[in-house]
Amino acid sequence: MTFLRRGIIGLLLAYLLLPILMTLVYSLSSSWTELVPKAFSLEAWSHLFGDPKFWADGGRSLILAFSAVALSIFFLVPTLFAITLYAPKLSSALEFFSLWPFVFPGVIMAVGLIKIFSTPPLAISGTPWLLIPAVTVVVMPYAYRAVANAFESADVRQLAEAARSLGASDLQILAWVIFPTVLPGVLSGGVLALSAAFGEFSLAQLLVGSSWETLPYYQYLTNSQDGHKSAAISVLAFAIAWGLGSFALGLRSSDNLKDAVTLA
Repeated sequence: MTFLRRGIIGLLLAYLLLPILMTLVYSLSSSWTELVPKAFSLEAWSHLFGDPKFWADGGRSLILAFSAVALSIFFLVPTLFAITLYAPKLSSALEFFSLWPFVFPGVIMAVGLIKIFSTPPLAISGTPWLLIPAVTVVVMPYAYRAVANAFESADVRQLAEAARSLGASDLQILAWVIFPTVLPGVLSGGVLALSAAFGEFSLAQLLVGSSWETLPYYQYLTNSQDGHKSAAISVLAFAIAWGLGSFALGLRSSDNLKDAVTLA
């Protein structure tokens, strides 16, 4: 039974990792017209890292990702705090609405946003001021589940009552008691949302396009010019996403360990 389980896991890993491995090999090959590459070279990677446009577009993607995560946490934590204390019956409705970005395609959202924000007084279509809030809405579900789990595992009501008995206001309770308690969940949710926002393509292409290029849009343009360079970007993006995901899982594991120690 152990051999069968290991075989299944091995096949699953091969299915998931083989495309990435072949993409890496292609990015390192200088010519691949037969079953195996004829020669290998770091030319695609050197061109990629030597292109100032790559660093500029990557920097914009980081600005977009961190801004979207910051806005997600800024809205999520106070909202969950208020619902947990004053309106717990609304938690199911909030969870339902948090799944809406998964239901509506990004194209539909982008068309609606362009229609609304292309005329005064808020003519911000084609600028990052529209892209950042739009991406925030799309990635918020990734952060919501982790933050909500952190609130559910913490005894928020008891902590709030204890803080109130010492004269703390709701704002002080949220800032100095609740937020540090749910911080591991906030960080893990933020990392997952960061990974999703960093790779967002459809909204970036439709809302800003070439006026504020991000790394996925840069890869889209590169793909028609240099396939090896585009493959290098794919491998790099996977490595970033894998690193962020591993970091989030590490935060979640440390949080679970901390809860187990507390219960013991």
